[in-house]
Amino acid sequence: MIAPACAAALNAKDAERLGDLFSEDAQFVNVRGVLMHGRHGIVQGHKVSFAGPLAGSVFQFDSVDQSLITPDVAVLQAHCLRDRLPDAPPGTGPAVTTVLQPVARRGPHGWRAVAAANVPVLPTGGAS
Repeated sequence: MIAPACAAALNAKDAERLGDLFSEDAQFVNVRGVLMHGRHGIVQGHKVSFAGPLAGSVFQFDSVDQSLITPDVAVLQAHCLRDRLPDAPPGTGPAVTTVLQPVARRGPHGWRAVAAANVPVLPTGGAS
């Protein structure tokens, strides 16, 4: 549904393509806790990230769980591995494992995320 398209947009560093996965009024909380309002805010926030801390990163979703709430609303939990490319610029963030959790709604243009959060996975035994 959304995870393969999200990985493709992230790896291409294409903020517009990533934004197309969200509804016009969506909200996104990134791994640093920054809240982005609306598709425009999500695109602008990712343009900044792609030019900075995500510039030398590569993304892979290794598992995706989906729960249908209704036939037109779903919650996904996508396990994401973010790694550094060998030639990553110095400002690229470290490798990290996260869970991307979008809430998606099916509409006239297909599935779009209406809200999403990207949460770091703590090491085993970490505080909750």
